[in-house]
Amino acid sequence: MSAVLQSVAATGKWLHREFVAARPVFIFFLVAFLLQFLIIKLAVAQFSVPVTALSKAFIGALLAAKAVLILDETRIGRSLERYRKIVAVAVKTLLYGFGTLLLGYLERFLEALHRSGSFDGAVQQMIDQANVYRFFAWVLGVTLIFAIYFVWSEINEHMGEGALWSLFFERP
Repeated sequence: MSAVLQSVAATGKWLHREFVAARPVFIFFLVAFLLQFLIIKLAVAQFSVPVTALSKAFIGALLAAKAVLILDETRIGRSLERYRKIVAVAVKTLLYGFGTLLLGYLERFLEALHRSGSFDGAVQQMIDQANVYRFFAWVLGVTLIFAIYFVWSEINEHMGEGALWSLFFERP
């Protein structure tokens, strides 16, 4: 029984460490995604398009924060440290922009597959209901959010931990 309790305690400590590490990144992406949803909601308000912003922003921020932290620990993330910062920011931004595009199409396909029940029907539904301009605007917005995060992260790393926070939020 004590082995089970130790395993539960170890899992709890690991989850706490992961949450503490991801918290600032999560908050950044949550605020950014909520702002993007607000802009979309204001832009399409005249067309009465419902946007469920809070839950999507929350889940998206969790996924984005964890993905960013994982990428930094991979071989690609470590190898980008040898290049100029602009190259690292551009590669990471393009990688996440392309990933956002793929995940967006996958999400739309799975929704269409659920509604139609067949592969052919899902593809046809995606073609019939495609709003390419709004989808690409969303992908561009998310890509820009990632670009801002990566630039902010590189500046913060260069200036030292907490320097950006003190620059903007401490009294002069």
